[in-house]
Order: sequence, then C-alpha cells, then structure tokens
Amino acid sequence: MSPTRWALPRALSCLFVAALFALTFGAATASAQYYYDSALHSLELSSGPLVRSPRLIGMGGLSQVIPDRNASINLWDFAGMPVGLAEDDTASTLDIRPGSDGLSAIAHQPNGLERQYLAASSSHAQGEGVYRNHESGSTFGVVGDLSGLSWDVPYATTVEVRQHLLHPQITPILGGILPRFFDRHLAWAGYLRFRDETIENNFRSIVSNAAGDYINLGGAELPPPSEFNPTQTNVNSIAYGLSTAYSIGKVTRLGLGIEHENNDIKATNDLSRSSSEISESRPFWIGHAALVGRLGKSLEYGIDGIGRKANSEQDWRFTTSAGVGGIPLSGRGNLLTREEKGSELHTRARWTRGRAMFAGSFQTSATDITIDPPNANDATSFNHFLNEAFNRAGADTLALPDSVVHYESKSRAYGWGGGASYRFGTSVLGAEYNWVRDVGSTLALGSGPRYLAWDVRVGYEHPLGEQLKGRLGYIHRWVDQDDYTANNEYKSNTMTVGLGYAPPLSSWSLETGFQLEFRNPDYADPTDSHQSRQKLAAEVHWAF
Repeated sequence: MSPTRWALPRALSCLFVAALFALTFGAATASAQYYYDSALHSLELSSGPLVRSPRLIGMGGLSQVIPDRNASINLWDFAGMPVGLAEDDTASTLDIRPGSDGLSAIAHQPNGLERQYLAASSSHAQGEGVYRNHESGSTFGVVGDLSGLSWDVPYATTVEVRQHLLHPQITPILGGILPRFFDRHLAWAGYLRFRDETIENNFRSIVSNAAGDYINLGGAELPPPSEFNPTQTNVNSIAYGLSTAYSIGKVTRLGLGIEHENNDIKATNDLSRSSSEISESRPFWIGHAALVGRLGKSLEYGIDGIGRKANSEQDWRFTTSAGVGGIPLSGRGNLLTREEKGSELHTRARWTRGRAMFAGSFQTSATDITIDPPNANDATSFNHFLNEAFNRAGADTLALPDSVVHYESKSRAYGWGGGASYRFGTSVLGAEYNWVRDVGSTLALGSGPRYLAWDVRVGYEHPLGEQLKGRLGYIHRWVDQDDYTANNEYKSNTMTVGLGYAPPLSSWSLETGFQLEFRNPDYADPTDSHQSRQKLAAEVHWAF
C-alpha cells in the first residue's frame, strides 16, 4: 500500500493521541498568560492570530480565508510549536515587527463637559531570526518581544490610576531531525523562554479644564489609597520545553510538546511608614498537541490542543509604624493556596476550488481557578493576623482588607467563524463572519457575566504596479459585554488600509497595516459616550 493511502488512517489515529495528550494536562495556552496578555485582552488591543501579519490587518482583519506567509496552517503559525519553526519557510529569515495601538473613551456629563473614562497606548517591537539548514535539518532561532503598555482609568471622582507595564521576552530555539531513527520523519526542538513583566500603579489627580475632565494628562501624583494594594508587581518567568513532530506521509505532521514554566511573582507597596509584600512561586506544567496537513490537493486542516495546570501558595509580609515608642504592627506567613487548570482546542480548515477558497474555524476553552485560605489553626496565616489586629488598641482596622475565603471561578468560551475569498487575476477579495461567547461564573455570585460578540469582515488586495500592493478593509462588530444585564452593548465600525512593498530580485519586503475604529453604545445612552481606536503594524522581512 502506498504512503498516501496510509495517510488518512494514520492521521485519524494520531488525532486521537493528540487530543488525549492535551486533555490529560487540561490547560489553556501555550504559555501561562499574566498581566500583559490579560491587560491586552481586557482592553481589546490584541490582534489574536493577526499579531504577526500586518498584511491581513490592512485587509480588514481577515484571518482565515487569505493564505499568508505568517498565517499558514502549520505547526508554527497555527499551533505555535517551536518544532514547526524549521518548516515555516524554505530559507533562513529575519523579521522585525514594530507597531503601536491607542484608544480613548469619552462620555458627556450633564453640565455639557466631557469626561474621559478610559485611555490606553501600547508599543510593540517583536522579532524572529531563524537559521535553517534543510540538508541536515538543523534549525536555530531566536524569537523576541519588547513591548510596553500604559492605560488609565478613574479610581474616584477626582483620582485616576495610571498603570504602566513592560513585557520583555526572549526565546532561543534549537532543533533538528533524528537521522538514524524513523527514516528522518521525526523532528525535535528544545527551547528556553525568559520573560520579565513589571507593572506599576500610579495614582494621580484627574486634570480638569474648560473642555472637561481628562485622565491621561499630567495630573499631580498622589499617595496610594491603601497600604495593602500593590503599587508594583514583578513576574519573572523561566520556561524550558521540548516539542517533537512526526511526518505522516508527505503533507501531514503530528506535533507533541511538553513544557515546564516557573513564575516568581512579587507584589509590593512600600510607603514611608509601612511596607507590604505578596510573593508566590507558580509552576506550570504545559502539554501541547497538534495535527496539521492536507486531504487531497484541495483541503487543508489544523487541530491544536494545549494544556496547563498549576498549584501554588502565596505568602504575605506586612509592617507599619505605630509611632514613636510604639510596637510596630507586623507579621508574615501564608496567604492562600491556588490551583489553576484549563483547556483549549482550536481547529481550522481551508478548501480551495479553482480561484475560490472557503474556510472555517472552531475554538473552545475552559479555565478553573480555586483559592483556599490556610488552615484555621495556622498562627502565621493572614486571617489570624487580621483577628489580632482587630483586637489591638489603636489599630486602624478600616484600612485592612477582608479575610481570605474559599473562592472558585470558572470560564467557558467557544467561538466559530467562516468565510470565502476569490481571486480576480492578481487581485483578491475576501469576507468572513466570526462569533464568540464567553461565560464566567464564581462561587459567590453564580453565573455571569456572559460575553457575546460577532463581526463581519471584508478585505481587498490589488497590485499597484510591479512592486507595490494596496489593501483596503472594513469590519462591523457588535458586542454585548454581559447578556444577563442591559445597557452594556456597543457596535463599532473599522476602516483598514495597508501597503506591501517587494522590490524585484530583492531578498527583503515591507508590509504595513493600519486600522481606525469608532465605537458607540447600542442602547439609549444619556452620556452619549464614544470611543476611538487606532492600530499601526509593520513588518520588515529578509530571506537569506
């Protein structure tokens, strides 16, 4: 029987193994997501699968129906597995991707003045440098990210909290092929990842002028409102992992990976008369499995499952002066125990018929977090410290936080999308529809919020001569931030534009993409609030 006739049954068997491997680890992302990724998600600044493709950003954010060098269905672009870096291109490459994002949200007050209730800006500097030797199968690459994010929100009527976050990260990757085993069908890649996130919280007065109240201007710096709320948090992460890929026939690849990541988290608030600290070492075990390939000449598919779980403890330390001659109020010990686990599954397929291409995707995720207080007999616990402080004469117990109690939170999300594109000679036109639902719940409050969103995207690319390509796009989006409550729906309209420049007989190219979005409430809003967003992305690509 020929290798091609074996491809389908082998692929189905390996798919079962891949799914079982991912679900055994029960997890959520290829690496643990902390403040930077969470902040981007909450501010809706992340481009998801488009973060590496300015071309598709300029084409209306089309992520499924347009074949793109940085958005292929393979083990690197689609699944993010380091072992797929070797076959992501046919030559050694260097990519540099700068970019920036910004947003501002304004509401009108009854007195006719404006009030800014959200402002954010981010800068990106990402890069990939990869050496590939296809004769020996060896690969060496370095993937780096030097990004920053700032965002401002009101804390009180006249006070804002300004948060600034730095996110440097670097991942060296070394890979190759086992030459003496499996007939060169088995590839491997080992990698390290170093990341250091630092977030600072500054409290400032809101600036008022003749036009209104604004939170992103140079207001006077104010002291923190509490001795316990962290003003600086640092997450130092070191991860190491191994991923492998087995070639099934000529076009199918099964990838498996395992990773251990340790995160040292320290949150502090150091004032003139007090100091508080929360520290935690949070180790993650992460499992990853993916299957990518083709069925025949027309159908391309990818299935990706990722997993993580972690158990950790948080410790606390606090001291404050009781005045001259007084005994300081201080203590240290165990704050809580934390367990996290989850799962994610992503699927995508493309079918080509002549000049037309049809694509679809489905994804689902689940995350569970459980927090427990220390044993009631633990004399070093934070709850025990609160009881002692409450009975101490002269202690300001109003400034103390609540005691730690049992807490559970869950998130269940799924989404799907699909679309089509068609080539008119050297031009291409595409359209997509995407839908997502994310339901959260906690033990104390029950189910909610339930997030719903859908969007329609249209993109067009047309050559502007031999060296230049122009792109246009449009996105209409509708979001309900909580389907269980009213007056939190909005709709947005986004215009996109992009240019691609590739000199003939040259080894380098330039891609750019720009988005401009306007958001408005989809309900009767007496404040007539509105929001504007901008995104600029670029990529310089060299092949050598």
